[in-house]
Amino acid sequence: MRIRTKIIGVASLLGIAAITTNSLIPDSDDVSTNTSTVYASSALAEKNSDDESVIIADEKTDKTSGKLSDTEEKIYGIGSVSKVYVTTAVMQLVDQGKVELDAPITEYIPGFTMADERYKDITVRMLMNHTSGIMGSYWTNMMLYDDCDMSYKDNTLRSFSTQRLKADPGKYAAYCNDGFTLLELIVEEVSGMSFTEYVDKNISAKIDAEHTGTPENLFRDPMQTEVVVGSNIPVDYNYCMALGSGGIESTATEVARFGSTFFTGDNTLLSEESKSEMAERWNEDGENTDIYTDDNGLGWDYVETWKCGEENVKVISKGGDITLQHAWLSVVPDEEISVAVLSAGGTSSTNRVLANALTEVILEDMGKPVDEPEAKDITFVDTIPEAYKSYEGYYNMYTNDGNEIVYISCEEDTMLIKHLYLNNKLDYYKYTEEDNFERVDEDGELSAEPQTLYFEEKDGGVYIKADAEVDSVGLGKDVYHLNCGERLMPNEVGEEASKAWCKLNDERAVLYNDKYTSADYDTPFQIITSSEDLMGYINIGEPGSFGDLLKIENDTRAVAFSTIESSASRDIYDISVEKEKLKAGNEITSVNVTTGRKYRMVSELPTLVNSVKTVDLYTEEASWFKIGDDIAGGTLSVERPENSNIYVYNKYNEMVYSTHMHIDNDIPLPAGGYIVFLGEDGGTITIN
Repeated sequence: MRIRTKIIGVASLLGIAAITTNSLIPDSDDVSTNTSTVYASSALAEKNSDDESVIIADEKTDKTSGKLSDTEEKIYGIGSVSKVYVTTAVMQLVDQGKVELDAPITEYIPGFTMADERYKDITVRMLMNHTSGIMGSYWTNMMLYDDCDMSYKDNTLRSFSTQRLKADPGKYAAYCNDGFTLLELIVEEVSGMSFTEYVDKNISAKIDAEHTGTPENLFRDPMQTEVVVGSNIPVDYNYCMALGSGGIESTATEVARFGSTFFTGDNTLLSEESKSEMAERWNEDGENTDIYTDDNGLGWDYVETWKCGEENVKVISKGGDITLQHAWLSVVPDEEISVAVLSAGGTSSTNRVLANALTEVILEDMGKPVDEPEAKDITFVDTIPEAYKSYEGYYNMYTNDGNEIVYISCEEDTMLIKHLYLNNKLDYYKYTEEDNFERVDEDGELSAEPQTLYFEEKDGGVYIKADAEVDSVGLGKDVYHLNCGERLMPNEVGEEASKAWCKLNDERAVLYNDKYTSADYDTPFQIITSSEDLMGYINIGEPGSFGDLLKIENDTRAVAFSTIESSASRDIYDISVEKEKLKAGNEITSVNVTTGRKYRMVSELPTLVNSVKTVDLYTEEASWFKIGDDIAGGTLSVERPENSNIYVYNKYNEMVYSTHMHIDNDIPLPAGGYIVFLGEDGGTITIN
């Protein structure tokens, strides 16, 4: 059997892709694609029937048949695909009558409390479908290089005691990592086992997945993939310590095998009832379902229906991204297809497009080709109705690159969207007979990147919905429906508060409270900006990124305010500016984030000069320096404790060196740059 696909140029990104299906002919001779490393085999998944076939793509093999050996296949961190594993674990406890989906989580986690009385209304189901109202993610020490510190879940639990909710529990779905850390805790509390032990006994062992686990039992496993930064510089392997949210490690074959347990009739891990619960959209209401809210089920990111001629085909899928590794798992339960794409490099979005393309190939071979989207019949109207002009103003808009601030205005027959953080770049939209706006180019022709916008008034605010196509060149397109924007309302603040935040305009700050192994020191810089056009708001984010818009509350506090009912409101937080005394004895200005991180002002950093010969180290307190002019352009050699690390950044705040890199060079000292020394209490770095 020869299968032809439209996959182009994926080998440079792709780690491993595995497809499990009971419907491919076992004596298939090959799979024809533009990558020479895709092949079919019937020997890979011993647990299933004799007619099972598996397609494998591996950039490090060039085989056309046969079984991958352990030395050929690699272990990857699968990121948020882990959420399906922890959801499966809890659903097993539901099947056993030990957990109720709609019971408050306080019944299972005695230590869970928040600074918001509504937390008592959060149920187990709400954790699984992202509707808990929890702000998002506790980032501190989530990603660690070559370290298996198991304190993350306990620190996250403690952090809740000072957090508020962003919305009433159950109101809407917005992606939330912390909810799955709470599910991890439920597994431990109810089962009496550690999460790692539970997964090993009740998931991995049942599907013969001997290379599936967590950092706790796969630490420094020789099968782990190589990870690189910059110009393909190898670095220490990094682990996600939010085990339930993103910490599962596995191979592509074993992830695909796990996906196959969701095939209709397969009760290896779960009952049909539990699998059906997981595969139902959180707000499913037939034809009345609001498609602009998130399309997630329980654990799964997407629970979709693909049109294949007269048939509707159910597809469930989940993506995952950690610092340097990415994953996608798609399952077609009735047609018995499971596709896993894992990579070190790229993104889960790219993996998703590849997984979808491979799934479409198999469906077509089954005689179920996926319908092409119908072309829209668009008729433009010469004049924008007067009512839309009342919607002019500033908007908080969610795009593929994050949240950004735009200004929307109307000129005769064209709506303009000006991107404030992209040098006032303009996008053009024409009003149509369908009472929406279609993106066009400067000449008024339909854009090659289609996007349709709709305005909606709700609860006293003005919101934007979008239909958009995202094209991954050579791999295909994804279509999205999303609540993506809200108009900013004036935020009048007092003169004292306004002056305090204006003083911080364009101030840069650096992370200082993570552990010495934290991967967050790869990108530790933040910049605070304010604008006369947006008085009452500040923006904070990595230099060169859109960042996050916060509403000024007083002279030391700014808070998240987003009410967009989708993942446009994910991972939001409040900040406060406070004076803090370091262990070294000096007082600093600290920007404290409610979800764990702390930043200090670059303007207050000491300077590393030639006369500095030792640097004292402190646990979870980074020793930061500007690089002095007298040593700039040179190099540094040091003697340091085993439990320490060093990072160097250029004047553009880009990392140019870290002791996690597998290189023998001396430490560079770029002019205008920065250096940070990380370690534990009592440690000292000696500079030679």
